[in-house]
Amino acid sequence: MALAAVGLALPLAAAPYAYISNQLDDSVSVIDTQTGTVVDTIVVQGKPAGVAVSPDGDKVYASTPEANGFAVIDTKQRKVIAKVKVTEGSLGITVSPDGKHIYVADWYNNTVSVIDAENLKIIGTIAVGESPSGLMVSPNNRWLYVANRLDNSVSKIDTQKMAVIKTVQVGEHPFGLTLDTRGDRLYAANVKSDDVTVVETRAMKAIATVKVNMLPYATALALNDSRLFVTNQDDGSVSVIDTETLKEIGLIPVGDKPEGISTHPDDRYVYVANWFDGNVSVIDARNLKVVNTIKTGEGSRGFGQFFGK
Repeated sequence: MALAAVGLALPLAAAPYAYISNQLDDSVSVIDTQTGTVVDTIVVQGKPAGVAVSPDGDKVYASTPEANGFAVIDTKQRKVIAKVKVTEGSLGITVSPDGKHIYVADWYNNTVSVIDAENLKIIGTIAVGESPSGLMVSPNNRWLYVANRLDNSVSKIDTQKMAVIKTVQVGEHPFGLTLDTRGDRLYAANVKSDDVTVVETRAMKAIATVKVNMLPYATALALNDSRLFVTNQDDGSVSVIDTETLKEIGLIPVGDKPEGISTHPDDRYVYVANWFDGNVSVIDARNLKVVNTIKTGEGSRGFGQFFGK
């Protein structure tokens, strides 16, 4: 009876969920992080790639490049409740910390679209650099940062004016971005130069370059921003950088072709989507070891911030 009671109590616990886009499966896997299992798979047409979760955890926004926009998933119903047309190159996607705006990067048209999260209408289009990909919004909602892959740069956008105010050169082909919790430092994973550029956001100045392994794709911070984790696509590994010394302190083998990466709200466990293996590796940021591997779907990408409540 005791075991049965525990089992019944589990679904009521407030365990965060990870939402992993499976691009080749046209689906999003829902991982219950308390049990370490996939509890649902949501059909999302259009080859979902980028993922963003609303601050309240009620909605997941998944970019759908082949459907020219993004899908809106209701996390309680676990189904798509809206499809929003944006542009044919929709890839990177993020939502502001206040939940009011969704930003979508257009890989082909070199723009970022601004969408009102309440009515799902496009309220602005911002010209940026060539082939924009990763996006991050500052904690105060004022600044939007975008990685311009083919321009080898990162732009800072004033979200009130909807205009670029400064652009900084980084490494070759920046893709994934991570902003620290204070909004002071930005980390850009540079796919072609096999390194990470550290940018001081106030002046938009590159302050360091840290070498990692082959084809770094995306990054995530953990342990109070003290460690940066970087997925190395062609190495099947995750590099660990000490953010104080800006030195690589570890290299963790994960699955084949790791891409998306995001940190659990507990700030300790880092989840990595492995494209070729169709699974997710769970890393303990304290001991730098993989503690679980969770089967998801074909072409697991999880590009963005994929954690919700």
